[in-house]
Amino acid sequence: MSRRSARLHGLKQRIVDGESQSDSTSHDEEHEDTQEDDFEEPRLPPRKRRKVVNNILNHKTTVVAADSDQKSKRVRGRRGILSSLREFPLDLIAEIFGHLNPGDLLNLARTSKEIRVILMSKSSAFIWRDARSQVEGLPDLPPDLSEPEFANLCFSGHCHKCLTTPVPTIIWSVRQRLCKKCIATSFGSLSSLTATTKLDTSVLSAIVPSYCETRRGRRYYYEHTSYWLDIGSKLVEECANFMENGIVKRSDPGFSEWYKKRSEELKEIKQHAESCATWAANRSNERKDKLDDSRKLRQEAIIEHLTALGWGEEIPFHIEQLATHKLVKQPKELTNRIWKNIEAPLVEFITTLKEERLTFARTKIISERQLLAAKVYTDFVASSPRNDIFPPKVDVLSTEPFRSVIEDTPVHPEEKITEESFNVALVSVPQFAAAWRQRKDEELVLIMQKIRPHFNADHLRLATTFFTCGSDLVSYPRILVHDAATRYRYSADYPSLQATLQSEIWNAGDRVKYLERVELNAQSVVRACGLDPDVTTRCEMDEINPAFECLNCVNETSRLLMRWNQAMNHQCSHNYDQPAPQPYWKCLNVEEERLLEAEEKIILESDGFGYLKWHDLYCCKACGNGRKMTTMNLKAHLQSEHNISDEVSFDHFEYHPDTGISDRYPMAVRLKVVKEVESKAAESDVAGTSVV
Repeated sequence: MSRRSARLHGLKQRIVDGESQSDSTSHDEEHEDTQEDDFEEPRLPPRKRRKVVNNILNHKTTVVAADSDQKSKRVRGRRGILSSLREFPLDLIAEIFGHLNPGDLLNLARTSKEIRVILMSKSSAFIWRDARSQVEGLPDLPPDLSEPEFANLCFSGHCHKCLTTPVPTIIWSVRQRLCKKCIATSFGSLSSLTATTKLDTSVLSAIVPSYCETRRGRRYYYEHTSYWLDIGSKLVEECANFMENGIVKRSDPGFSEWYKKRSEELKEIKQHAESCATWAANRSNERKDKLDDSRKLRQEAIIEHLTALGWGEEIPFHIEQLATHKLVKQPKELTNRIWKNIEAPLVEFITTLKEERLTFARTKIISERQLLAAKVYTDFVASSPRNDIFPPKVDVLSTEPFRSVIEDTPVHPEEKITEESFNVALVSVPQFAAAWRQRKDEELVLIMQKIRPHFNADHLRLATTFFTCGSDLVSYPRILVHDAATRYRYSADYPSLQATLQSEIWNAGDRVKYLERVELNAQSVVRACGLDPDVTTRCEMDEINPAFECLNCVNETSRLLMRWNQAMNHQCSHNYDQPAPQPYWKCLNVEEERLLEAEEKIILESDGFGYLKWHDLYCCKACGNGRKMTTMNLKAHLQSEHNISDEVSFDHFEYHPDTGISDRYPMAVRLKVVKEVESKAAESDVAGTSVV
């Protein structure tokens, strides 16, 4: 027979009747300090009447609740587990409860009315104190809270206003745990409180609790401070005695005393809030460390099982991926039953990782071989004669025999591809280049025939034939080696070779266009020499290298003179869509051309190629190959390889085939006009020697 505790019965008699009634309606309401002589015997809820039903068939007796229409479902281990607690002595209950933390006590107080009556009584405060002492580092109880209220603030996970869960944010200065929505409604600016309380912001900032949070702006994070709005009505009541015509009398002695008391209370609250915030942060870090340790132990156990299955050599490559897998990063102990459930998906996962690793390793090795092959081919082209036309590197390396060396050689650490591995492939380059150029010439003819159907391969070499890949004027055969014709477009999806070399095959995307407008403009330049633009080739114009004066740019003080290449480019700058009816170009005579040559030499010696000296446009004439250099590198090359220490001049270099018209010296020269008194000089129209 169970023993009933007389002390427990006496404790129930000392509990305030009002407190017991309030507890029966709200599980979250906390007790208040009252005098012991106010306690009365608690009114416990009446027990339900039971009736006994005799089962005639099996002669068993069943107890059924009188007010229940259907039989309740029995749940093992849940129903009636705390019903015998009332039979325990009070000292035993206090001993048990004292080993719990305040959060556990709070949860117990919400399980049944009888336990809540016990824990919410004033005489049970020592139980809460003992439980609070079990929590390491927890600050002392603040004077404005009771033990259950403090436990509710520290350990409950719900919002104190809307009961939303979970809510991690505790605003210690106002003794509340609030969600984001309730924070937005409970906190605001000082101006809102000023309008409500009629107090100055300087006064409010010293007596109103605040909340500071880090917010993200457009460019940076910033600290935002808001103030507790719920205290406004209380401040209005307290300041009622200091108000006169809606204005607070700050000169009132009572106001000064009240303000001092309020500000000191807030200072104490802030000090206690800082201690609580530090404790909460340490507790959160400890919890995180504990979970991390649990995850690490689980990860180590899984690695042991995978190693036993033969994945030991593969695991070191995927430690991070394993650690972040949803089945591995759980802070739960790995049991045999759990391992049987997760073994298959984890083996499948690490199998996929191995396949991806091998694919990535092969792709990396192939990319390294492609870069090596590109270097070998580039060096081969640079060592070849300057005027030889070779296909772009992507066109060559994507075909045999380069492709087989790059892709078909086994991908093993012991299989090393060196520059010598491509020696056999380089032998076939000249033959491939000849066939490639023939195909591209035919392709260029087709491009021209879209506008000039009667054009053939002979028209490619005319001085009036120009193409473009964007904005530059590109002649033939420069268009075959022009950088823009193979420029990499980052928005497209490319095979691995093009992505690795950051280059495309020649004329990818049909970017090469024939310029009809430039053809018409160039015809006027050729006609100014007295030549037929329909048959004059670029080579013939280079041999003559005529010089012109732009009649459209002449004025009373100066004349604009230039070579024929620059004249082609300059003609397009005027945007002539049709050939002009009158001559816009004048071919210089021998004396004028001699004067232009002198000025070009002066400009070259004084300017030193200008900004173009930093561009790799120049090839050594002595070497005769296609290696591109800047003027600085060319000067060092001439001194080291050919023992030439002179300044770089036109006698030392030739332009690389992919050098545009605007990047070639000599540039256009503007000469001042000298007005001679003699009529012969005026008629001869000879320019002076002053350079603008």
